[in-house]
Amino acid sequence: MESRKRRKKRSKNHPSKFKIRVRYKYHYYRWINTQDYGSFKDIYEKYKDKGYSFWCVPKGDSVFTNPGIESMGEQIDSIVSANGNYELPSRYFERDYTGDLVVVKPFLLPETRLTPEHPVLSCESKPQKSKWYEPQTRPSLRKTWKPARELTEKDWVFFPLFKGSREGDPELLYLLGLYMAEGYPTGNQVYFALGHTERQLAEHILRMAEKHWNVKGTINRHRSGLLVRFSKSSLADFMRTEFGSRAVSKKIPSWILEQRDPQPFLEGWLKGDGFKRGNTWRLTTSSKTAAYQALLMGSRLGILPAIYEDDRKERGMFQGRKVNAKPSYEIRFHKDGGKYSNKESHVVKTDNGFWVKINRIEREKFSGKVCNMETPSNTYLLSFIVHNCADLPPEYSSQDGTWTGYRLDGDKTHTESTLKRYGRHKAWIDSSYKFEGKPVILVYNAG
Repeated sequence: MESRKRRKKRSKNHPSKFKIRVRYKYHYYRWINTQDYGSFKDIYEKYKDKGYSFWCVPKGDSVFTNPGIESMGEQIDSIVSANGNYELPSRYFERDYTGDLVVVKPFLLPETRLTPEHPVLSCESKPQKSKWYEPQTRPSLRKTWKPARELTEKDWVFFPLFKGSREGDPELLYLLGLYMAEGYPTGNQVYFALGHTERQLAEHILRMAEKHWNVKGTINRHRSGLLVRFSKSSLADFMRTEFGSRAVSKKIPSWILEQRDPQPFLEGWLKGDGFKRGNTWRLTTSSKTAAYQALLMGSRLGILPAIYEDDRKERGMFQGRKVNAKPSYEIRFHKDGGKYSNKESHVVKTDNGFWVKINRIEREKFSGKVCNMETPSNTYLLSFIVHNCADLPPEYSSQDGTWTGYRLDGDKTHTESTLKRYGRHKAWIDSSYKFEGKPVILVYNAG
């Protein structure tokens, strides 16, 4: 017979202090050991500072939406998910955060800032041995959710293949691509600004506009080039609404982004703001939104373009006047077979998207607002796919008689409503529960 003193000593060393009977699926009861047990309010107050940090993105950082990009923290109508479609976010979260951020910069793609615990869809490298060449790495294609703090430069992140099923007139798309590059609205008029040597292109624009927009225009010579002018208030309002009114705020409408074949639009855009050299296409724009949208359009063509930002802050000269230089974005489409094709050591195309290798990872100090959202697929696209929020509110299911748990990293607003509703319920700690393969601290209602 074990002595009382020995039993007491053994109970202190045992990690589970309580043995309780709880109800699981189909009214099935079983006994479990738990570290703590009490009311939900008491358990929450005791463990609220011991949970994992809330997964967030700094407020104001870019996220892919319909039709382009928006800033985290704004009321977003739809986002791009891991399956390449638009989804409607159901909830938004915002909180204060002071600490480190992980800055992830993949090859080709813009950098993204995340809190260290934010899960990223990733896979590890798989070395490729060669007898004649240096060893190369390729993605293992084994998907895993890895916290941002655990990412390394040997990991790969995922950019989805953007879906589109619309069909449009190729000539009209080409004309709109020219407008994206050279056009702008002023009052009740629409202009195309061309060079002195582009008379033939100007006449082509007149013919296409008369055919598709039922409007006649004129060609005027200006000291800086040729101006193709159309006077029609409805056309000017349409262009202003769909494409934006200034070069830095230009955007591509969603009905063009979702074209099954966006190449005619890109051809027109390239004619005005870019050029082709071999199998490489280069576009230049001062609009950050348009640069990001080019990534979606490129994925429709099976090409993941590279974005390079030139953040020029010095003043420059234009036509004898001093002007403030605006940031410029260069978009490069490297088609297969070209001298500058995207290296397989940097990006690998699959049926559902692109695996892109991480170029560098840095840390930076941050103090301010961070945000997150909840989506149907639990994913959304920054410059690569990340997981959505991690909040799991407690809720009773009358169908199978189970209670779901509550993560200790929920936002303050939701926490208050949860405590008000479930504060008196009995609860316990279930340390064996795992979320996305990682152990987390959950408080379960005992019903």
